[in-house]
Amino acid sequence: MSMTNLKGQAEPEYIIRSVLDACADCDTCRYLMDANCIFFPKLYKLYDREKETGEIVSPEELRELTDLCNFCALCPCPNIRADIIRAKTKFVERDGLKFSIRVLENVERIGKLCGLFPQLSDFLLQHRQTLGFVKKIIGIHRERELPAVPAESFPAWFGKQPISGLKSKRKVAYFAGCTARYFFPDVPKAAVEVLRHNGIEVCYPEQQCCGMPSMLEGDGSQTLKFAQFNIGHLTEIAEDGYDIVCSCPTCGYMLKEVLKEGAYYSREYQEQSGADSSHIKVSVKPAGSDQREFVFLQRSIYENLLKDDGYFSSISPMKRIQVAEHTFDLGEYLEALRRTGELKTDFSPVNARTVYFPPCHLREQKIGMPYLNLLKSLPGISVTPIESAFYCCGMAGIMGFKQNFHEPSVRMGSPLVEKIRSLNPERLLTDCLSCRLQFNHLTPYQVFHPIEILKESYTGC
Repeated sequence: MSMTNLKGQAEPEYIIRSVLDACADCDTCRYLMDANCIFFPKLYKLYDREKETGEIVSPEELRELTDLCNFCALCPCPNIRADIIRAKTKFVERDGLKFSIRVLENVERIGKLCGLFPQLSDFLLQHRQTLGFVKKIIGIHRERELPAVPAESFPAWFGKQPISGLKSKRKVAYFAGCTARYFFPDVPKAAVEVLRHNGIEVCYPEQQCCGMPSMLEGDGSQTLKFAQFNIGHLTEIAEDGYDIVCSCPTCGYMLKEVLKEGAYYSREYQEQSGADSSHIKVSVKPAGSDQREFVFLQRSIYENLLKDDGYFSSISPMKRIQVAEHTFDLGEYLEALRRTGELKTDFSPVNARTVYFPPCHLREQKIGMPYLNLLKSLPGISVTPIESAFYCCGMAGIMGFKQNFHEPSVRMGSPLVEKIRSLNPERLLTDCLSCRLQFNHLTPYQVFHPIEILKESYTGC
């Protein structure tokens, strides 16, 4: 399809067509992403049809293709993922966003509303007749199971806890994530209890959604509002000496990686870091290393390529970097304590045969599987990790609830589900609550966050 047939480079069809052409020319993901992705098989099917029959990929097909990406981050090219999100955002800016999506994407608002009358909300969401009506109104697939509404949310629970007089050299600002705060509060409760058991001061700062759900739907304005709020509050708390710790891998991925994308190339950072007029100073973090390294690139060659002009470039690059460099995954944080001998080891036995699935957004942080060593240090437990880099549960947060994505979501997750069934665990473990929702829907196993298992071992219950 000739690019001149599309209206202009700012049009979303142009952007996604550029992605199609670039990926078809490369062809790597034709086989690499064939089994565990629905975006790339569709892309190559459209491209092959166009080449074989001359039937041009239509604007409608380009839009449908765009909506298939769930930003799992398993594909090898970050710029391709960024362009897909940019196309989604341009589509929404031009065509608007459906009411049902606007409702679904704000998980925090849904959680707060359900929490006003938890028993009534739980009845409405579990009773067959009212459930069908609710699903139809907000665009949830009729077969998708919904989580129960807890009697008490995590924010309500935390607000009742006595103010800790604990003074320690480590202070944690806990970023809990929307799904945990309002639908699975036992997870953030366990996180707080494990950290405090290890003598760490824990605060629960003001926070909003990390922004991943709205970004996935192309709602750029809402995503930026969330990001601006969180960056503003988390910068202040980082300046007060707190480590920002996330138990949700998606929240951690957003704060550590996505929000800071391009920030190191900004004029502010380059000036502050001491780069000269001939070079760009680039920060890199080698795989498996806790320390960042710097390389210098010729400015005359790279200055038009390496720029801070991405999704979040309107937010201070220095603040984005500060938050990113002070943010840790909870498992990563506890594993660092274990390695230095600071983690308490007064564990009681956990007699269970478990399977552990490290979710996509944990893998994209390139920190390995920190919970694996932590879990293996517990007496009595058996842990089998699922180590393939290309398994994905397919849920993609709110996307798996949508009427038009439920079946692709199940199809995408089926290879992983088959693998889990073949291992037949007594308990299934994963850090991602989106994965937990999918596993609850597709498997018969009890699903836990690893931090719940650590808490169980510490407390014996």
